[in-house]
Amino acid sequence: MNVLLIIPPESHSIESSLPKGLEAGKGVYPKLGLLYVAAHLEAHGGVTPEIVDCPAERLDYAQLERRLRQRTPDVVGLTTLTFNLIDAWKVVRLVKRIHPGAKVCVGGQHVTLYPQETLELEGVDFVVHGEGERVFTQLVRALERGGDPEELEQLAGLGYWRDGRARVNPQQDRVDDLDSLPQPARHLIDLSRYDHIAAEGNHLATMQTSRGCPAKCLFCDIRLTQFRKRSAENVLEELRYLVSRGIDDIFFVDDTITIDRGRLLEICELIERSGLKIHFKVSARVDTVKPHVLAALKRAGCYRIHYGVESATPRLLKYLQKQTTPDKIRQAFRWTHEAGIGTFAYCMIGIPTESYAEMMSTVDFAIELDPEYAQFSICTPYPKTALYQSMLEAGDVSHDYWRAFARNPSEDFRVRFWNARYSEAELRAFQSEAHRRFYSRLSYVARQARRVRSWGELRDKAKLGARILLRQLNRS
Repeated sequence: MNVLLIIPPESHSIESSLPKGLEAGKGVYPKLGLLYVAAHLEAHGGVTPEIVDCPAERLDYAQLERRLRQRTPDVVGLTTLTFNLIDAWKVVRLVKRIHPGAKVCVGGQHVTLYPQETLELEGVDFVVHGEGERVFTQLVRALERGGDPEELEQLAGLGYWRDGRARVNPQQDRVDDLDSLPQPARHLIDLSRYDHIAAEGNHLATMQTSRGCPAKCLFCDIRLTQFRKRSAENVLEELRYLVSRGIDDIFFVDDTITIDRGRLLEICELIERSGLKIHFKVSARVDTVKPHVLAALKRAGCYRIHYGVESATPRLLKYLQKQTTPDKIRQAFRWTHEAGIGTFAYCMIGIPTESYAEMMSTVDFAIELDPEYAQFSICTPYPKTALYQSMLEAGDVSHDYWRAFARNPSEDFRVRFWNARYSEAELRAFQSEAHRRFYSRLSYVARQARRVRSWGELRDKAKLGARILLRQLNRS
């Protein structure tokens, strides 16, 4: 059984909370979801798949077509987010045109939101919704045995066709014992292709030590609220492997790694005792950090923490259900900087009912917090979030436009923001102004110039800065 796993190009991704000009050129992280699926298939299905990562390999559709013509896959698996659905569907149809007999299976976060709609897209034979490691392996093994519909009907988390009808089975139980999962199949990709403008080391990898987040932020599209974790020993085992592969910069992509502080302290202690020389960054909520935890993170090699700041306005923080205050945010940033760790501030503008003055106060707040990086996203009602549901219930849109897009991924689709005071063009202009104000300060530019490791890094950061300024000039 020849299995090909594809991460589609991103040439038709939807422009959403950040403009494409700022997304382009930031770099590419390894996609852990597909690497976990590949590892499980190899360990429990006896099949070693091939992975084609189009963004990392810089493959356009013509190059991908040539690659496909050199292969004879029996099964092709793709992963997609809603914002990359247009590209994913283009790849599905490309595969079917070249290899009409191949079975195409689509998974990823978008499919978990819209399994039926995805299955009904032209060319899609199967979908996997929910966590995909086990069910994709079960699907491949079932197809090896002939793909008996009676067997497919028993596979929780699978969508399939039978008698001309699209059928979606109930979602599979979540994996509670994360230690039981094989490590991501990084041996199937070229790790040297991955880098990011905000990275500190020479060779980058991503890693996940837990799944789920119990917070209920109004705008968040995380569907897994039950927090599950790997053991500290299991985490250290993967870290040793990464170091053996020459990795010196790791991004822990846990939704909030600091929820279980006891386990995090144990991980930090094991890293410190092991003597591993690594640099890493994490994401955290401001209400989950304490000085002693930050000190342990620093000793273990943490160089940056990504925090969701969102707004400087208390009423908007309450509206977004952030369970925090500006003073608590200040405290977390102060503690983090005192520990010698850098910060990344994720901020938001265009929140429903937010005024221009409140948006600019968030920019001032970000400057006051003094992070290494700040990102100003436009508040976006993502599909099936509480924010989007509120938008539908308020009657501010005539229909469920995300579901309509899932059923017909049209290239003329545009994300809709939800701020009655300002148009999309005005919000984009405010966004450009926010980035310009933060990044064009002489003090900031001088500090970043002192931190660069090479002329190449200086060039990349200068390009990103130029995009920010050019967008502002084009909108002025």
